[in-house]
Amino acid sequence: MSAPATVDAGEFGAWRRAMAAALRGDGGTDVPCGSCVGCCSGSWPIALRTDDAVVLPRVPADYVIEVAGAPPGVRYMGYRPDGTCPLLEAGRCTVYAHRPQTCRDFDCRLFAAAGLASAGPNKSLIDARIAAWRFQYATDDEVAIHRAMCDAAAFLVACGGEAGAVRLPTTPVAIAGLAFKAYDVFLEAADATPETRARRLLERARDFERVASNGTDTGAG
Repeated sequence: MSAPATVDAGEFGAWRRAMAAALRGDGGTDVPCGSCVGCCSGSWPIALRTDDAVVLPRVPADYVIEVAGAPPGVRYMGYRPDGTCPLLEAGRCTVYAHRPQTCRDFDCRLFAAAGLASAGPNKSLIDARIAAWRFQYATDDEVAIHRAMCDAAAFLVACGGEAGAVRLPTTPVAIAGLAFKAYDVFLEAADATPETRARRLLERARDFERVASNGTDTGAG
């Protein structure tokens, strides 16, 4: 099989700042998807929040799922037996202008930024796009930050879910998210034990999320 054509992922620093804003709830991402529908074909349930009221009537009733323990007002949209979104027709989103916030926030460049080859099982289309993404760099600092994200993700994968008494994520999306939020741990001197490093990763991620919940930006990320 030939290698996939490369796709311009944009300038890394600009993408990183936009992604941080999206993760903090300050707007969606602008992904140059082209004809790719990997995220619409990957057997992913999609959260439907109260702000998605416009699109909800378009979702076939059989695909609206109530999940025990979900946040108040949140339901989920399931997927067809072939893994595709029920709102995808002929390779196009039928509600693109009103797509759920979950879809607006999703950016598969996050996996590429973390150096992960796969978004998980049954994700062949999105995995091909992950392999094709190529970032550009305006400064050497951004190169170092990207390397730190990859190092953080590689550390989490190697830990296999735990480092000493610290529990760590194991799914690709959670690993990529944690590596993005806490990459600066891997810009520091590598003299800590795996358990200490794992604790620092979780602490930095909480700091990132605290900024989002407080609605203030400390400049981190």
